[in-house]
Amino acid sequence: MRYDDLHLAGLGWFHPKTVSVDEAVADGRCEPAAAQRTRTKRVAIAGPEDSQPDMAVRAGKQALLRSGHRPEDVDLLLHAVANYNGLDGWNAASYVQHRVLGRAGVSYQVGQLSNGGVASIQLAAAYLGEGRAAVITAADKFTEPAWNRWRSSAGLLFADGASAAVLSRKGGFARVLSAVTVSDPELEGLQRGNQPFYDYADPAQYPVELEARTLEFSDVLPLDESGPRRARGMVRAAKQALEEADTAFEDIRRFVAPNFGYELMRLSCLVPLGIELERTTWEWGSTVGHTGAADQFAALSHLVETRAVEPGDRVMVVGVGGGFNWTAVVVEVSSVPDWSER
Repeated sequence: MRYDDLHLAGLGWFHPKTVSVDEAVADGRCEPAAAQRTRTKRVAIAGPEDSQPDMAVRAGKQALLRSGHRPEDVDLLLHAVANYNGLDGWNAASYVQHRVLGRAGVSYQVGQLSNGGVASIQLAAAYLGEGRAAVITAADKFTEPAWNRWRSSAGLLFADGASAAVLSRKGGFARVLSAVTVSDPELEGLQRGNQPFYDYADPAQYPVELEARTLEFSDVLPLDESGPRRARGMVRAAKQALEEADTAFEDIRRFVAPNFGYELMRLSCLVPLGIELERTTWEWGSTVGHTGAADQFAALSHLVETRAVEPGDRVMVVGVGGGFNWTAVVVEVSSVPDWSER
């Protein structure tokens, strides 16, 4: 979808303290092979006081403050998560809405796994009227016993954190030129494997073993077939987003991608798109880890805060979510916000 009047007005993020991957290897939490394969340096790990919804509230408040919008300007809040919200039978999106916007707007929760934050840009754009704004929050927390952040996935190390963005039809520091999402639902089994469905969460199934499920699914669709299909999905989304934004690959200064480990980043983003690692936010992301749906808005905020992009620069934000689905968004920086470093 091409946009002519959609803007990024504010960004926010919250990461708890990070721990060294080398230390995790030394004390036996992380396998040396995982550290070598991912090349991740540090991982953000939340404390007991850092709940998933409260981290989202912190990021959402920061993004709204930076945007210059008031809560009454906001019609919609989308809360993206890939993981447990902290309580069954409860609406985390309404909790975040109440604490960020008061009684303004409406809220919905988006469960699109790691692509929930980026994909929500299209959902919010379809909702917004002239002069109005939307807040997107994303937060995840990967804790034991449900997850072993060091071992549940072969290609990344899971981290905790939150991020947020304010989209506006009124104005902002960057224009959203286009956003495209494509999917290949035949690949959903990569996260399901041959596991049965349960009536409730069963602790006997913990910790989640995503790598084992992928190997199970390889009996249905070999990895040498699913891998190229995942690459094609990323390329389809990116090429269409560039076309709709009237932008060439070489015109993109920076690429904001998920905080995957090096090998997974290379296979899912670098090789399919033909881009260099240095053009992505991986170097920064490797000091955080993969925060589920919250990676990209925090990474984009980092670029803006550190003035790694300037007016006129075009940035592509890409998301990859299990299911499978891919989103590519092209934005053009139009001004330097007053919350960036000076």
